[in-house]
Amino acid sequence: MQTNLMAMLPAGESDPVVLAAVQQLEQQLGERNVLLIGAPTREAAMAAAEQAANSLTQSRAFASVVLRQPRNDALASATAFRYALASPATIAQLQNGELDAYLQAQAAQLYGPLGNLRSALLARDPLFLAGDLIGRQFADGVDFDPASGMVLLRGENKFWVLIQAKSNTRAFDDSASDEAAPDESGPQKTGPAPTAKAINAAIHSAKMASGVDAIAAGVALHSDLASKKAKAEISRIGVGSWIGSILLMWLAFRRVWAIALCLLPLLIATGVAIVSTVSIMGSLHVMTLVFGASLIGVAIDYGTHCFADSLGADKDWSIAQAVQQLRPALFYGMLTSITGYLALAIAPFPGLREIAVFSVSGLIAAYLTVVLAFPTLLKNYRPNTKGMRLTNLLLKAYTRIPSKKYLILLLIPLLYGLSQLRADDHLQRFYTVDPALGQMEQRIKTLFRHAPESQFFLIEGRSADQVLQREQALLTQLSPLLANNTISATRSLSQHLPDTASQAQRLHVLKTALSAPQYSAWLRELGLSEAAIAADQMALAQAQPVNIEQWLKSDLGRADAMLWLGQTERGFASLLLVSNIQDKTALAAIALDGVRFVDRVNDLSELMARYRNIALLLTALSLLLMAALMTPRHGWRGAALIILPSVLAALGALALFGILGIALNIFSAFALLIVLALGIDYAIFFRESGEEAHQAMLGVTLDSSTTLLSFGLLAMSSLPAAQSFGMMVLFGITLAFIFAPMARLAPAANHPDERPLQSEKQHAV
Repeated sequence: MQTNLMAMLPAGESDPVVLAAVQQLEQQLGERNVLLIGAPTREAAMAAAEQAANSLTQSRAFASVVLRQPRNDALASATAFRYALASPATIAQLQNGELDAYLQAQAAQLYGPLGNLRSALLARDPLFLAGDLIGRQFADGVDFDPASGMVLLRGENKFWVLIQAKSNTRAFDDSASDEAAPDESGPQKTGPAPTAKAINAAIHSAKMASGVDAIAAGVALHSDLASKKAKAEISRIGVGSWIGSILLMWLAFRRVWAIALCLLPLLIATGVAIVSTVSIMGSLHVMTLVFGASLIGVAIDYGTHCFADSLGADKDWSIAQAVQQLRPALFYGMLTSITGYLALAIAPFPGLREIAVFSVSGLIAAYLTVVLAFPTLLKNYRPNTKGMRLTNLLLKAYTRIPSKKYLILLLIPLLYGLSQLRADDHLQRFYTVDPALGQMEQRIKTLFRHAPESQFFLIEGRSADQVLQREQALLTQLSPLLANNTISATRSLSQHLPDTASQAQRLHVLKTALSAPQYSAWLRELGLSEAAIAADQMALAQAQPVNIEQWLKSDLGRADAMLWLGQTERGFASLLLVSNIQDKTALAAIALDGVRFVDRVNDLSELMARYRNIALLLTALSLLLMAALMTPRHGWRGAALIILPSVLAALGALALFGILGIALNIFSAFALLIVLALGIDYAIFFRESGEEAHQAMLGVTLDSSTTLLSFGLLAMSSLPAAQSFGMMVLFGITLAFIFAPMARLAPAANHPDERPLQSEKQHAV
């Protein structure tokens, strides 16, 4: 079961390199979880962090838990790379002929805070270039404690210790329960629940100590909460629809057997829909189940029309005769409904395609259940001849509705509402962030100003070196934005690994400067043996530039793997990450060869706006298709009258959105297709009922009531996409029910283009 909303959205990008970059970044950030453990003193923070890290490790929900940085392995890599990757400041000082000043400064460092560590490494790295390289891996404001190997931050009058944990489960594939955790002896569980549970337990464990605070951020926390909310809403919408539908059935039919048989198509439809969706799409999205829960209001319709036909019938009534008479109306109703749902599948929108597969397969199953199973199962069913009071009340109410000619009075509010209608498809409108999680993430961003954003730069080149050179050019362009706090930090490969030519130039400067006699004399003054001095000279002479593969395989550069795409169809590519973006337009305005600013959220928002317009076009095309389906049986005049109520309902729903200030988006636009399909379904039953509309009225009343129950509950969803979809269908179906009787044949009217009815007693065909 999928819980990632992004999985429902279109890819949004046809460029395979950009797609690869987006997928790589999403995968890396999706697996990453960050915890900060804070306390008034360093010692208390470290002790609490130790306890939290142990809790995370014991949960077995993580592939790795990093509290202490791997010092020895990183030191070995840094020692091997120290000359080629010497800092630009060191190279500039030596290039300016300031060797003596540089050596004096290095000697003074032996008496500084890291003097003991420098003394221990003096024989292997006299200039402490390896230590400097390791130190440059940590961002400004981040303190590395060499004794413990922990990374510390300062803020909120506390010391904070950083813990990084990589999930060993996929955050958006939900097949694990809240209690489940990965077990080495059993099958691997997937989903956010084990990760979220372990993080919450670690936070609770750390906070047990006096004065200790703990905060965390990670995709799994949001995904787990979203999954729980969606499942709760599935239960609430589903159970609410079931209870409401059963009560309506009892009110209308007063037969337990009738209620049970009305629910049978629904059960079969739900089962077929789930199996079909998983078989065709490969998985089932939790949002599909939320939308699918509203299928209850549609799948139950076919059975209710059969039983509505039995109300007020004489003793010769039989279910076989009713199904035979209803079959054309049921078939055309099913056909128009699935036409609306199939229109969802036209656009390359994975989520809507999945909903279309779920709904179409379920509706076909419900229709076949009624026409094939009902005649056998209800062979001996006796109708309730006292069930027409509800219908009489409804028809009496309809007689009080003004004539069609007064519809012109609705034109003013309709036009006003449409004039006020606005659209908003920004992706962030479809996300609801839990306040507690949002507050923790904001605190982490404030404390650790180097947390990456979802936007990034994609850098491409013909070779790996050209990519690194273009990164350096981009970093130069970003320097003013760092200075004025438009962004707070950047992260790229070239910040630690310059291109080969730059490394060769650094090696040349070092070899030239350190060949001077005063360097050897300085080493002897520090007490190094002749063997150590010779080894240092040999290491410098043999130093070579470091390539990207060597860097990424080393313990020092392994964390940069997420920044390197490697070879692509156009050459090579990398990512440059930025933090705390205050002005995206300033970043997008940067124009350099091979450099592109990728804003996934903005790109998808623009794409969804385009698909919203496509949805409105599909709505118009669906009208023409449905009219074409109706014309052979009802003629063009009859087809127009069948479609008119749905058109009025759709326009009225849009006007209500405008009057109420609700923004139109892609989900509500596609919901219009459902309004048209179901509205035409209701109109068909009135048209087919002839001059006698009692049974059609009851059937349509039950149909629309169960649909309104489903989508009415969907409109109260906490998921913005489901809420928007539900609101449009709620307004549209209500209006479609009100306008549907307009499609009835007028008494004593002559309709030469209308096909004759099969029986004078036919009530609900």
